[in-house]
Amino acid sequence: MGCAGAVGAPSTAMVEQDDPEEILRAGRAALDEAGLDRLVWALTPYLITDTMEARYRPVFDHVEGRLGVAIDVVVGTTYADMEQRVVSGSVDLGVLPPYAYVQGQAREPGMTVFASHVAEGSPTYACYVIVQDGDRAGSLRDLRGRTLAFVDKKSTSGWLVPAARLLEEGLDPLEDVRPVFLGSHDAVFDAVADGRASAGAIYGGALTGARKRRPNAPAVRVLAKGARMPNDAYVARPGFPPAAARALAQALSEISTRTATGRRILGVDGAINGFMAVDDSHYDVVRAVERTVLTRTGGAAPPTP
Repeated sequence: MGCAGAVGAPSTAMVEQDDPEEILRAGRAALDEAGLDRLVWALTPYLITDTMEARYRPVFDHVEGRLGVAIDVVVGTTYADMEQRVVSGSVDLGVLPPYAYVQGQAREPGMTVFASHVAEGSPTYACYVIVQDGDRAGSLRDLRGRTLAFVDKKSTSGWLVPAARLLEEGLDPLEDVRPVFLGSHDAVFDAVADGRASAGAIYGGALTGARKRRPNAPAVRVLAKGARMPNDAYVARPGFPPAAARALAQALSEISTRTATGRRILGVDGAINGFMAVDDSHYDVVRAVERTVLTRTGGAAPPTP
């Protein structure tokens, strides 16, 4: 593959050292046998929709060419909508945030993860709580009674991890702050930068991207960091041919910023460096955080936006 082999986590189940072309041939045969000549691959709207489509279309074009199957790209309306689409089988494939994958897989064990990506040189990403640069808050405790912008109740860095950090500081994320759910990381950044929220939960790549998107916005700073989490889960619906999923992982693994072709596909300024095959155990750390949050909040779910 490209860079992924060098940075994969211990839980990573890499594509076996078989002939890549044979893996792809077997995947194409499995798709033919299942009568699948066109696949629908759905994306979670954690950034602006147009940004999501532009980021992934070149990737899917490469996969199309390697597997000989057309791929239609759709963007879900919400995190829950995306999870439901994969669970119900109304789409063939999805890119799910880690927490949405964990919840969806618990509902439908037939959902399978076959790949993840490497971003900024790592198979994991940073989770932050941000405030305006001049805000008086010196720690999370100083957010008591103030508005905290989250992304979505199924977001890992936009809900689960910051909720765990608040609990570590003795704050209930549902009672001791005023939570609002804004639907995307870009919306969270904008709410903090524009003063509509005292603080916001965001992942590292989105913070970097938002600063580029709005270079003249009021400065923000990181108030607190949470545990690093594994990157997004590339998943297949229940009943999707396993050989085809393995071929998809193979095709993705060929894309890396270590090659000129990979840089063209991913974009020279893109955060994603490449892809790696993973299995379900890659996301056990997310399950552990979920257990902590649910236990310490009495099993309460965040309010529906």
